[in-house]
Amino acid sequence: MSAAPPPSDVELLLRGMRGPLTLDEGRWERVLRIARATGLHARLAATNANNPDLSAVLRRHFLSASRIAAFRSQMVRAELFQLAPLCAVDHPVIVLKGGAYLLQDRPMTVGRFVSDVDLMVPRERLRAMERALHAAGWRTEELSAYDERYYRDWSHETPPMRYPGHALEVDLHHAITPVTGSLAFDPAPLFEHSVAIPGTPFRVLATEDQVLHACVHCFHDGDLALRIRELVDIDALLRESAAEDGFWTRLLARAEALGLQRPLWYGLHFATGLMACPVPEAVMAGLPRPPGITIRLMDRLLPLAMLPTDPDGPPPLRARLARAAMLARYHLLRMPLHMLVPHLARKTSLRLRARLAEKKGAPDDGAP
Repeated sequence: MSAAPPPSDVELLLRGMRGPLTLDEGRWERVLRIARATGLHARLAATNANNPDLSAVLRRHFLSASRIAAFRSQMVRAELFQLAPLCAVDHPVIVLKGGAYLLQDRPMTVGRFVSDVDLMVPRERLRAMERALHAAGWRTEELSAYDERYYRDWSHETPPMRYPGHALEVDLHHAITPVTGSLAFDPAPLFEHSVAIPGTPFRVLATEDQVLHACVHCFHDGDLALRIRELVDIDALLRESAAEDGFWTRLLARAEALGLQRPLWYGLHFATGLMACPVPEAVMAGLPRPPGITIRLMDRLLPLAMLPTDPDGPPPLRARLARAAMLARYHLLRMPLHMLVPHLARKTSLRLRARLAEKKGAPDDGAP
């Protein structure tokens, strides 16, 4: 009987999300590099905080990563503190994703990098909330009329805002899916089931809705390129929530009620396959499976697109093709074809004009 092949660097990185690793110095160097490429190095530092086998050099790397992640978390808390007076209003203000996990003191926040603050309010209150933020000093980057229309009519969020001098942007949402997307639904049940955070004006999504949002964000609202961090989030949310009474039953019922069974299936399938997440078989059996050919394609393409490649060279052709295929899938899920074709044609034209102007040394016309 032949011995099992040694684990790859990526397999070691994913194992390192669940516990300490014992590696030689050369292997640590490669694992740490792909962890940095995917923004997972501070999480790796968290799971190896008490690892007695680390060298002094590795400890310094991990200390640096931990301090940066802690600083970003503190910036989120500071931003929420400044936003709080504006959010003490007569309608719910839900904090999404990283900010919510911090407000809930979830263990998964240790070593998790946060890049912005996401708020969600009912759509009919969106403009009033946006005006209040602008009046208080938050600013939006100037956009073209077309991009303004994109955000106002087709997206589920306003253009990002930032208070001058602050490190983080604030994204103001009215839904968790684009209004033109294939999974668009009425978000009213999300507000009805949201949970208040004591001592603050903020609310967070119910636990099962947080899982569904993480699955939607990962599998239906992004190109998946190097987004293994989002699958790590899904895995962590599932592990932390599984002990709650009735969690799996509520999760399945909620996915069916909101029409989010497909992204949940992907979330559970890949969390199990790549992260060894302990999802009960009965839960998987309770979800409708995608068609066989779709599963085979996703099983083939998603790891190529999502996982980091050899840090000593450019991504191989198969990874680049997989990422291009996942990017096309993302666009097709975000808006119907009759809107997507002219939208992409316009954006491509603007980028080409901007590059041409740059080559000629002319000032950029500001096209994003």
